[in-house]
Amino acid sequence: MTKSNTWFDAFFDAVTSSPEFKGVAKKDWSWDFQKGLKDMEKEIKKASKITSSFKDTFATPEAVETWQNYTPSNKPYINKTAEDKEEKTSPINIQYFEMKNPDTWGFNGVAWMQELKENLRENFIKPLKFKFLVEKLESSPQSSPEGKEVSPKTSEKDEMFKQIHDAYKKFNVWIPTGMLFYGPPGTGKTFITKKLAQELWAGLIKKSVWEFGSSYIHATSKNIRDFFVQAKEASEKWPTILFLDEIDSLVSKRTNNVDANKAEEVSQFLQEFNALDEAPNLIVIAATNRPDHLDSAILRSGRLDKKIYIWAPDFEARKELFQIFIEKEKKPHKDLDFEKLAKLTEWYVAADIEAICDEVARDASQSILDLANNIDDIDPNKLKEKLANSVINMTLLEKAISETTASTKFVDMSVFDDWIKEDEKEKIRV
Repeated sequence: MTKSNTWFDAFFDAVTSSPEFKGVAKKDWSWDFQKGLKDMEKEIKKASKITSSFKDTFATPEAVETWQNYTPSNKPYINKTAEDKEEKTSPINIQYFEMKNPDTWGFNGVAWMQELKENLRENFIKPLKFKFLVEKLESSPQSSPEGKEVSPKTSEKDEMFKQIHDAYKKFNVWIPTGMLFYGPPGTGKTFITKKLAQELWAGLIKKSVWEFGSSYIHATSKNIRDFFVQAKEASEKWPTILFLDEIDSLVSKRTNNVDANKAEEVSQFLQEFNALDEAPNLIVIAATNRPDHLDSAILRSGRLDKKIYIWAPDFEARKELFQIFIEKEKKPHKDLDFEKLAKLTEWYVAADIEAICDEVARDASQSILDLANNIDDIDPNKLKEKLANSVINMTLLEKAISETTASTKFVDMSVFDDWIKEDEKEKIRV
């Protein structure tokens, strides 16, 4: 034994000879090693049976395919391209409208912005309706769906429409087919677009532009291109509004620090706008809560050059909103003071008021569900009276209002005032 090991040997002997060490060793190491191994083997076999059972039960072809599709690749991101794995663009969803309630159809269901609605009717809806009508007449054969000849009176009327359209075209009036709706969240940008589609009897395609995004290099640009191709094809069959929500998430301001992929995506998006002349029946409306984040290129002439501020509803608008969401939608109600409701909801946006009306409708209908659950205890002669009491009333509405915070309290409204002023300055410079 060397001198250098003497201290360790002394320490080891002292520890292993102590009563405490001998007690622990006797307690924890006294088990049969061979028996322990056999017990462990049994438990492993049990676990493998459970795994096999799960596999037999749940490893259906559909589940395996889903797992394979969503298992991340081992390739580093930098090597992923659209060519590595072809991404299929989902078919677009087009919404067509059917008039069920004339009181809420089109702009009848929009409570405020009378000046805006009149402006859109005169400069946008009326000329586009006329344009769509004439194009339909020109493309349709002069016969009825049953193959019968059209009456001379109908043909004469169609010919008159065409003559009027020819005279109108000579003025070469520009109809805006690219608009930007901007304003605080919840003010009704999507809602107004839907109502505009109803006014025009047009189809509606809604798309949040962040959905174009992809983890594959160049695939986002491809998704944008493929989507616009489908939208153009849809507009060939029927006039169509393309609503692009959250436009700022894609076409944000380009700076010196922007990466090449982002610049490519913005460039592709702008190219699609430049090619919209190929789809004269496709109207593009984009929406944003942050106009100050937009790249100026998307706002130039021929793109989103018609900018419309969708603001929070004023007193009369809030009053009318309650009437639309309750009266015009024919929800059971009684003794409502719409003036008071409008006063209680200052700075509330359309989405806030709609949510309040939906909430009280749910609360009021709860008593009807209670009647259904206790049908055996109800006197049939009193059922009509009980049903008549299940209505929206002021108590329910005031309670819902007190529990709802106005959305504008979470928004810096100066953003919109500043942007409007800056936009006016740009117009003067031009």
